[in-house]
Amino acid sequence: MRLSGNWLLLQSIVTTALYKLLRLVFIAVQSIFWQLNGTARELCEARLPHNYDRSAHVLDVVLRHKFCQEQAITVDNFLCTHNRFEHPRYIVDNDNVSLMIVNERDAVFCEPAEKGERSANVASVCRDLGAGGLSYAKSVVWAQRTLGVHIGATW
Repeated sequence: MRLSGNWLLLQSIVTTALYKLLRLVFIAVQSIFWQLNGTARELCEARLPHNYDRSAHVLDVVLRHKFCQEQAITVDNFLCTHNRFEHPRYIVDNDNVSLMIVNERDAVFCEPAEKGERSANVASVCRDLGAGGLSYAKSVVWAQRTLGVHIGATW
């Protein structure tokens, strides 16, 4: 049985509330873990201008959630775990990496799940339709990784 109307809205509200609660717990546990294993220190060091060569923070997407499809994408829509630090050239060298959002501190990029078939299909659909926005939307939906670069590290 398909949900419709008010039930669909109620389902969205409940799943969003559960996601926000999960995110709150996840971020708290992750902060403690990053302090213990040294990732928090590495992240602070990567933001310094003299560490430009390893200033792109690569994160693996564990879970993503949006209240509705029209909602703007933010970093809050993703639960991510630390993968590694890369040179920002990684972003420029990979055609399948898209800019997701820029805020006052960071530029956040996303990388689709597969470099092969899925991203090639997205690229061909976008070429056929001439729609850059579709490419952005699909790469965010299929994002496997997010890459954050502190703006101070690049200028």
